[in-house]
Amino acid sequence: MRISNVAKGLVAPAAAVIATWLLMPPRAEGYALLGGALRLPQRDLRVFDNFSDPEANDNHQEDPSFPGETGAALAIWKAAVEWGSEAHGDGLGDPSQPVLGSGGANFDFAWQGRASSVGGPSDNVVSEISGGGGGVFAFTETPISDGWRIRFFADAAVWHDGPGDIVSGGGNHDLQGVATHELGHALGLDHSSDLDATMVSFLVLTGVHFRSIEADDQAGIRALYGPRSPAKPHVSGYEVSGTSLTLRGAGFAATGNEVWFTRTGPLADGTPAKVAGLPSLDQGTRLQVAVPPDAGDGDVLVHAPGHGNASLSNAFPFDPSLAPCAPPVPYGTAKTTSIGTLPVLFWSGRATLRTDDFEIATSGGIPDRFGWLLSSAASAATPFQGGTLWLAAPLRRETKFQFDFFGGVVVPVPVSPALVGSRRFFQLWFQDPGDPFGVGLSDALEVAFCP
Repeated sequence: MRISNVAKGLVAPAAAVIATWLLMPPRAEGYALLGGALRLPQRDLRVFDNFSDPEANDNHQEDPSFPGETGAALAIWKAAVEWGSEAHGDGLGDPSQPVLGSGGANFDFAWQGRASSVGGPSDNVVSEISGGGGGVFAFTETPISDGWRIRFFADAAVWHDGPGDIVSGGGNHDLQGVATHELGHALGLDHSSDLDATMVSFLVLTGVHFRSIEADDQAGIRALYGPRSPAKPHVSGYEVSGTSLTLRGAGFAATGNEVWFTRTGPLADGTPAKVAGLPSLDQGTRLQVAVPPDAGDGDVLVHAPGHGNASLSNAFPFDPSLAPCAPPVPYGTAKTTSIGTLPVLFWSGRATLRTDDFEIATSGGIPDRFGWLLSSAASAATPFQGGTLWLAAPLRRETKFQFDFFGGVVVPVPVSPALVGSRRFFQLWFQDPGDPFGVGLSDALEVAFCP
C-alpha cells in the first residue's frame, strides 16, 4: 500500500492491521488529522469520468438535488455533499440514508462539474487510474491547503454508481461510499481508529455503508473547520426569471456579497463563476444577481466578506432554467380518533415527474380499517362529520387503502405529466366505528407538482 505524507488509501481487510499500525499512533479519540485544511479558494470538486466499468455509469436517472449529472459524477457529487454543513437542498437522493449533508461544520464542497483530464496533484479532480493497487482501492494525494487529487484503481474492484444497494461479492464495490472516505482525506482527515467511522482505514463488504459519515467523522471535520457557525450564510432557495436570480436565505452581508456558481464551457477549470459586490435585501435574507453566461447546472453558494471558513454558505443545488420544487405544506388539524390517535400526515419522496416517488402517509389511523385518499384543486375549512374537511369541492377519490395492524398506511401518489405545474390538496377519510359519526379525518397537505 502507498504510505507517505501526501497519499492516503483505503485498503482491503487483509491489510487493515498493518495499515492502522503504520498510519496511526494510538490515541484516545478515533479521528486523526493530516496536519492541514483546505483554504477557502480550494473548495471546488470535479470528476474526470474515465471509469471503465459499465456499472460505474449505468445510473441514467437525474436527481433534482444534483442537476445535470448522472453516473459516476453523480455518485461522487453525492459523496461530497455528505460532508457539507447541512442538508443539500432537500437532503434526498440516497436511499441508504435519510439526509445527504451531515458534516455540521464550516465546510462545503463547491461542485464544479466534469474535468477534461485527471489534472495535477492539487487540481481537486476525482478519476480512475489503471492497475490494482496491491490491496488499495483508491488513494488521495493531499497537499492539504493547496488542493488534492483522488484516484480509483481500475482493477481493484468492479465500481458501481448506485444509487441502490450493491450485491456483495464478485469484486463489487460502491463508488459513492469509497469516494466519501477519500474526500475525507481531501479535506484533511487521516484514518480513524473508530471502527464505526467512515474514515476507518479498511473496507468491508461493498462500502455502501461508507456513504454516510458518522459521529467520529463529524467530530473530525468540526475539529478542522469549526462547528457550523450561526453567522455562516445560509441559502434556503431561489427564484429564476430569465437571467435574473433571487436567492433566499439568511446571514447575507449588507454589502460585498459574492455568489459562486458551477462554471461551464471552455473556461471551466474548477474555479467557480463568481459575481461580486452584491448588497443584500430584506435584512440579509435576499440577494438579487444576474446569472453569468458561463453558470450552469450544479451548486450555488454565497461568500460573505471575509476569509474565514464561516464566510462561505452551504452549497445549494442550482438549475439556471428551473426553480426548485416547493416542499409540501401541511395545514389544518386532524380529528382525534375514537382510540385517541391523531392521524397527522407526513410524506416521503418528491412530487416530481423525474423521480415519481412521492408518498403520503400517517401512523395515526384505525388498525385494519379502510379509507380513501381525497384530493381537490383548492383548500377549504368546512365542518364535516365531527371534524373539518380541509378540501374544497369538487373532491376526487385518489386511492382506496387499508390501515395496517398498527394504524399506519403509506399511499403512493403517482406524478403524471398532467399534474406538473399544478397544486393539489390531500386529506385522508377513513372508517372509525367507535366514533359517533363513524368517520376519521386527517389533517391536510398542499402539494406542488414539478417536472
